[in-house]
Amino acid sequence: MYQPPLKCVKEIKTSVRFFLTVLIITEKIVENFETDILTGKDNPLTGKYNMKTINFEHYPGRHCASTGLRNIVNFQNFSWSEALCFGIGAGLGIYYISLKGISPSRMIHTRSADIEKQFFSRIGLNFSWAQFKNATEGEEALCKALDRGMPVILQSDIYHLPYFNTKTHFPGHVITAWGYDRKEKIFYVTDTERAELLPVPFDKMQKARFCNGIFLKIAGNLYSPGRIKPPENLPEIILNAILYNSNSLLKRNNEFQGIPALEKWQRDLASWKDLKDWQWIARFAYQVIEKRGTGGGGFRLIYSEFLEEAVEYLPEIASRGLPQRMHEIASAWSGLALSLKSASEKEKPEFREVTKKLDRLKEQEEAYHKEALALE
Repeated sequence: MYQPPLKCVKEIKTSVRFFLTVLIITEKIVENFETDILTGKDNPLTGKYNMKTINFEHYPGRHCASTGLRNIVNFQNFSWSEALCFGIGAGLGIYYISLKGISPSRMIHTRSADIEKQFFSRIGLNFSWAQFKNATEGEEALCKALDRGMPVILQSDIYHLPYFNTKTHFPGHVITAWGYDRKEKIFYVTDTERAELLPVPFDKMQKARFCNGIFLKIAGNLYSPGRIKPPENLPEIILNAILYNSNSLLKRNNEFQGIPALEKWQRDLASWKDLKDWQWIARFAYQVIEKRGTGGGGFRLIYSEFLEEAVEYLPEIASRGLPQRMHEIASAWSGLALSLKSASEKEKPEFREVTKKLDRLKEQEEAYHKEALALE
């Protein structure tokens, strides 16, 4: 029987090992390439995605910001309600602002200005909106953030979001981004009460994310945290959020915010009849209190639900009657809003009913917040 030289045997073994190694590497490349095709990578060498979509878990809500907050934390298995997110974010606010050269020339707002910062900082995260020099840079940053496999909340102007089909500019509206398709030039987002995934073209998204409002400049504002663990000190977090929110509304640092803003509105209401845009002022105030993503009652209804949920962690909330008080305040805001709507539909300015309801509302708001501070 023929015996090949030892040298030949070694060469054959080396060749076989080399062949097997190449085969294994080739199979791995093919496997990775198939995976990359499924997730949208151009190729396994560049690592650049043509398409990236996260398995979205959107929970339709009533307010854009609290819906976005809920999406972010529940994606990481928190199982928190929108009301809980709103309350931890200390979402209640009161603003009364006079504006020159703009209609409506008097404006009311009933939500806090920094709910996102309050929420994330209170659960232990550093928060700031990432901003960018231009729309192209902002677009690329959004794609990279989505490449991490995490949802991203964005601030936008609804005027440029095609599914709104509106002629009204409203910058600061929060949406959640879940993916994109470079080939089709589309981002996929969810928005408040809409249950489905919504396509937004790249060019529309650029315009929606870069705009200036009366009080807010948006420069591609986005935020997406890394991994988050549910906090262990939730009762303390809830208590601090309640105290902070009530304290901020009782402060007398300025006359356009909190209870002082309601007092300024009371003083100023008699002069509304002399304003050229009195009807639009009243109509817009009705919309802002009752319709435009407040959940009804100037956000007080959703806050009353937060308080009801918080009783499980802080029973004293119930013994002080805070949920019921807040529910009554929500009804008072709704009643005020309907009076404003009715006034806006009259041919001549008449605000006596609005005045009565505003006076009663101011008493209820102030009494609630003083009682809430007694939790401390």
